[in-house]
Amino acid sequence: MNNIDFKSKEVNNTNIFLLVLNILFFVYYCVLAFYTRPHSDDLHFLWKLKQMSIGEFVSDMYFSRSGRFIGYFINGIVFKSFLFIGEYRFFPILFWLIGIGMCWYVAKSFFHALSSFLILNAVLLFYNLFVLTNIDFAVFNWLCAMTYYLLAPILIVTIKLVNVDKLKLNGWIILIILSIVLGGVQETFTPIALAALLFNGLFIFRGYHYKVKDTWNDIRIRRIICAVSIIIICLLIVVIAPGNFVRLNASEFVSPVGISGYILGFSKAIITFFYFIIFYLPYYLVLAILFILIGGKYSQDKNLINVSYKRLIVLSLQIYFFYLLLSVTPSVYLWSSFGIQRNYTHVVFFTMFFICFQAFIFGYFQVKLIRHKLVVCFMNIGLLILSCIMIINLFNDSISARKYAKSVDDRIELLERLNKNEISGLVSVDPIIIPYTIDSKYLFYRLLGKKKNPQSVLYYISDTGNEPNEYAYYLQKVYGFKFLIKLKAGPKSTK
Repeated sequence: MNNIDFKSKEVNNTNIFLLVLNILFFVYYCVLAFYTRPHSDDLHFLWKLKQMSIGEFVSDMYFSRSGRFIGYFINGIVFKSFLFIGEYRFFPILFWLIGIGMCWYVAKSFFHALSSFLILNAVLLFYNLFVLTNIDFAVFNWLCAMTYYLLAPILIVTIKLVNVDKLKLNGWIILIILSIVLGGVQETFTPIALAALLFNGLFIFRGYHYKVKDTWNDIRIRRIICAVSIIIICLLIVVIAPGNFVRLNASEFVSPVGISGYILGFSKAIITFFYFIIFYLPYYLVLAILFILIGGKYSQDKNLINVSYKRLIVLSLQIYFFYLLLSVTPSVYLWSSFGIQRNYTHVVFFTMFFICFQAFIFGYFQVKLIRHKLVVCFMNIGLLILSCIMIINLFNDSISARKYAKSVDDRIELLERLNKNEISGLVSVDPIIIPYTIDSKYLFYRLLGKKKNPQSVLYYISDTGNEPNEYAYYLQKVYGFKFLIKLKAGPKSTK
């Protein structure tokens, strides 16, 4: 494998298989986006923005719910656009494209020896698997939470911008905007962004043998200081928000007691995260094989990496472990354990990045141990298996999503008809059909015959209860119904 030919017949087949697989992913995500329907919080924000400007909405959320002013500003744009054009189902695909675009921007500047076609397909495979294997897959189509998938891409683009040789005016503008986003979109991720930038600065400082004057003359340091300053200011605005204190009074939040409580909380959070991740390792293996090939391609450039293989492994493990501890800290503090699954969206991204990095350096340093044709063969087999999985997902999940969407649409149609007939008071409705899906964890426990085996869902679902709840109230406000709704007694099965 000393001379990897990326124009060989085998690799050409890999490019074709990659393209077919990524097309299947795209079709799958388009189908799910088409059948998505507004969740409870979506209805809440939609109702608010029917009455408020974006500025008023951000202010209202800031004082009553949370300090994430940038997150709510993005929500304001999404839901105002929804109200203006009357359509919302393109948003998940738009955010998917934005995430891929940011990853593509970073990747193409590193992999100069590869064709643009291969780089794009590799980025698409990475991002598509990132979405598919995320612990909380349903966030992808949850309108008010789609930014969770963009946190990691925004950070890597920010790091890229602070390290380029020359940054034009438009680059500075983008850097400032991204810094504001990192500081104001989600306070649990902001410390990670700050740590990454500060580590970047320390790396540069070390390169100048810890000489302050020489380091300060490096424009990258001034960019980092600019970005960090903006992020800290925005974080302070987020932290002091009155809405934070309102929300923190909720009974769901229980902080650990003492050092032993924190140790137990960290252990639970990290073990639970890897418990979820382990079921997706076969998916990541295919991605790793691709990066082993890419690393082997770059092994011819002996000046690319000036650190020993062993040192790189140790250093990357230390960085990843520190990142993991920093990532779970907010959940441990708030819930004494793993917490909410969607908070780990960026952790999945950087876990995949860590796996790809290990595969790349293995291919780079251990190229002589690898049989090129055999690795490509395994790669192609893996891509074919993933393609079959996506065809099955596309068939099964499109049926589940369609039934879910139809049950929501039928309910709205019924309620609008009743509203026209001047019905008031309380209306009983059938439950919404739950859009179940089958993932690797569910299949694994099903093979073991485990009786208690919860299924994942394609979308965040919300419904009213035996008595009207917040969902019923938001639905009434959005559609102007003269009544509230509750479920019929003895609800039928929603499977």
